[in-house]
Amino acid sequence: MCAQCGSTASPWSERAQYRGDVSIGDIEIPMWVPFLLGVPFVLFGIVLFGIVRHTRRNLKVMREAGIDDPMTAGGQIAARLATEGFGGGRSTEQRLAELDDLRARGVIDDDEYRTARARVLGG
Repeated sequence: MCAQCGSTASPWSERAQYRGDVSIGDIEIPMWVPFLLGVPFVLFGIVLFGIVRHTRRNLKVMREAGIDDPMTAGGQIAARLATEGFGGGRSTEQRLAELDDLRARGVIDDDEYRTARARVLGG
């Protein structure tokens, strides 16, 4: 018997076996509910971490490529492609020399050579 309340319930009764549970008034909340409610916050943190990591990586790659402002990266890339083209930064002389080499080795015929040369020269 409890000296404070006069109850005859054993400390090992059914109610006492849920010692980890939280009660709000008369409502008993199982211990797994707070953990279940915490899952979205953990997932949000993981996604946020991934976004920050991805953004930092992209900024590093852009800085290494010489792009100054990430907000105008699209415009800077378009301007580079307009001036340099898709030639990988090779000069016109290098591209023409490569075409001459391909024709000399017989990889391309004269018609393909003339077409590619006109494309290289911008015609």
